[in-house]
Amino acid sequence: MRLKDVFVELLKNKGIDRIGTSISKIIKSDDPIQKMAVYLTCKKASVCCAKKKLKYSFDLNGNTVIAPPQVYFGKCGGNVILTAEELLSNAKKVGFPYILIDCSFYDLHSKKEKKSLLIQIRETLNVVRRFMWDERLIVTLNCGIGVYYPSTPEFIKKKRVKKVVLLDPNAGKEFDEKKAECYIIGGIVDKSGNKRGLTSKIGEMLEKEGINFESRKILLKGDITGVPDRLNTIAEIVLRVVLDGENVDTAIKKVQKPIIARKRLAKELPKIATRVDVGKAFRVVCKSDFEKFDWLNLRKEDFYKVCSQINHIVVSDNVMDEIRRCRWDEKRERYVLNLN
Repeated sequence: MRLKDVFVELLKNKGIDRIGTSISKIIKSDDPIQKMAVYLTCKKASVCCAKKKLKYSFDLNGNTVIAPPQVYFGKCGGNVILTAEELLSNAKKVGFPYILIDCSFYDLHSKKEKKSLLIQIRETLNVVRRFMWDERLIVTLNCGIGVYYPSTPEFIKKKRVKKVVLLDPNAGKEFDEKKAECYIIGGIVDKSGNKRGLTSKIGEMLEKEGINFESRKILLKGDITGVPDRLNTIAEIVLRVVLDGENVDTAIKKVQKPIIARKRLAKELPKIATRVDVGKAFRVVCKSDFEKFDWLNLRKEDFYKVCSQINHIVVSDNVMDEIRRCRWDEKRERYVLNLN
């Protein structure tokens, strides 16, 4: 469930199934109903009687319909039908989680890394707005994005948050569909390779403050390779799982960029490749092997590119059948082809 689902339910209860607006950012949005819900929680607009004569409106699925709206979304002088307080009151009953970005190690970052970190925090806010609203993003860096708290323990103690998950790639347990009240992401950008293990140190700091939490790592079929590591993509994976009900692998694939998928493919292909010897050893894979990796966000050109990079030859299934009819060298674990 997303914030828009709560918004839609409240509108339906008031007998409303069409809503209009003249706010251009909402009209151009891919998800106008969610955008309206976020605007309402931030008190940027209200739902009121439809005084403006509009030819078009949105149904509650976000589709444009040629019909005048029953209510208007925008700046209202009066006759407010749905307030931010009412929406927030109902939303909090659902139990939307907090996404907390812990920036305890901000000062260890280079200027370039700090810039990247701020970009990722802003992108995380955009992700949070697609599922929830601004107040659900907590940042322990006073950068004007999300809600600022000086430290993670201070936020957890003040809000009396009980179920806390620290997303740590070095955790002993795997992240699953189990829900928590707060998910902590380390505000760490490591372009120099000298910040490994810092997320675990956030856990150590929480322990010293007496904070109860679980450490979990996001895995893709048992491996961290192929899991996007940007803050915004980590947040989206979590929210897709806990709010949309997707499994972890599906959520990863939806946010995974091809470059990340190719890294995982490069690790997987040698496991299924056939070793061949014609005086010189090489590895062969089938064209149809591409279909075995439908759990990665890959295009066929990505498959061929990786094969080329790791020096694997791609052959047809018919050619592979011919190779497997050749002599098998059990000791060296390869097929030996006689080309004479």
